[in-house]
Amino acid sequence: MKKIILTLTITILTLFALSAETGLGGAIAYGYDNGNNNLGGVITLSTPTIPGTIQTARLGFYGADYINFGITDDWWVIQQNLTGKLDFYIGLGFYAGFSMVDNQWGFNLGGRAPLGLTIRPVDFLETFLEISPAVGLGFEPELYFPSWNAQAALGFRLWF
Repeated sequence: MKKIILTLTITILTLFALSAETGLGGAIAYGYDNGNNNLGGVITLSTPTIPGTIQTARLGFYGADYINFGITDDWWVIQQNLTGKLDFYIGLGFYAGFSMVDNQWGFNLGGRAPLGLTIRPVDFLETFLEISPAVGLGFEPELYFPSWNAQAALGFRLWF
């Protein structure tokens, strides 16, 4: 299953890289999923291929026995400049994720409401802080609903 997740990740990342503008970065991420807390490192690839939205693929490592691949698509409903190079946004979107924990796979999908801050000190560098409550369906390996989630990340992206 880890090979499937890694193959899927590489395929999605390649497709994202072929789009017009691409942001490659990393983050420290926290995830809460129905009572499970996870903190780890994430590699992200983002692109605004659809105007007014941002699509992100991420590969997360949460300890030696937990790997996660996820995709989000967010529409930033409100995007405002707070001061200088500091921007604020509130959005609506969806997520889908595959995970492998202790050789058990899981899949979840649902809606999310990202809230974040971004700073672009130079055109090609973005730093961000995002918190996103989310709710959806989970399959780990049985179906459960609702799957209450909180997704948060502090990181950076290099845009090219």
